[in-house]
Amino acid sequence: MSRRKIVAAIVLPVTLFLVLGGVFAVSAIDSQARRTLPSGAFIQGVDVGGLKFDDAVARVQAKVEAPLRRPIRLTVDTYETQSTPWDLGYRVDVPTAVRQAMKSRTGGNVLSRVSAQVFSSGGAPFLELKPAWGPGKLDQVVADAGKLIGTPPKDADIDISTGWVRMVPEKAGKEIDVEASKRAVMDGVTLGDATVRLVARPLKPAADPTLSKVILVRAGENILYLYENGQIVKQWPVATGAKGFLTPEGVHRITQKLVNPSWHNPGSAWARGLPAVIGPGPNNPLGTKALRLDAPAILIHATANRGSIGYSESHGCIRMNEENEAELFNLVGVGTRVAVIQVSPPRAKGSEPLADTEF
Repeated sequence: MSRRKIVAAIVLPVTLFLVLGGVFAVSAIDSQARRTLPSGAFIQGVDVGGLKFDDAVARVQAKVEAPLRRPIRLTVDTYETQSTPWDLGYRVDVPTAVRQAMKSRTGGNVLSRVSAQVFSSGGAPFLELKPAWGPGKLDQVVADAGKLIGTPPKDADIDISTGWVRMVPEKAGKEIDVEASKRAVMDGVTLGDATVRLVARPLKPAADPTLSKVILVRAGENILYLYENGQIVKQWPVATGAKGFLTPEGVHRITQKLVNPSWHNPGSAWARGLPAVIGPGPNNPLGTKALRLDAPAILIHATANRGSIGYSESHGCIRMNEENEAELFNLVGVGTRVAVIQVSPPRAKGSEPLADTEF
């Protein structure tokens, strides 16, 4: 065998061995590179260089995610609950961030990846991983707080349980301020606060200008009192419903102010034989002015029958002398409350005067 053939027989196997060895070495280096993060890689300040995927995820979670799972106390008034920023919806996606950091090891070709691994080149990533709000229990927590502390406002009103008018002041309600509470939680979570106070706001009752004046009719005593801002400012004698036709008790409202009203026959037994309608004029039993109440067929009206005033002589209406009705008519408006209380039995005409001690 010639020397050339002998050399070829030796060199070719050696060369093939070296080439195959190099390929295997490159493949091993590339395989290692694809499974680990590049040296000098950081995610939200956490060094993950040279770590495998699972190890990198665990290290970042311990530093970045773990604080989001610490308890946080949420409170407002009588409501209190405990949750975590994570459960409320403030979260980070660590696995996705690690995959992003590993892209430099999985992209490109084999030679570029091996070169980056051998020579520590290729731009080790520095990734930010900031928590962000997403689906969670925040909305439900705020809604639960609102259900517990929410109270409707109470409008001002009157109380006649004592036989007189007592003003009951308005009372503000309360509700949760949903958007402000969410912002408070978000800010508190971002700052790492252990306790966050949700935000409640008052609910102001609707103003009722008609309450500035109230009429009280004490049937039996047969006096009409006008209250202004909770104090009696005027009073007049009146006639109220006779036995069998009592003026309906309760709190009514003025629905109409009538000038020169027409009287309409109510169709009751006592009105049989009377005209269907009596227009304005001297024969009209309603006088020149009348205040219609929301109680059926009940008015506060003037009367020409001055002798009935002070007694229980009407068929349910409240009669006043003409000049007194005109004064009252100008002092009150539609919507004014009219409280009627039967403080003593009906007083028939000719009854003895009432003593003050009866009231």
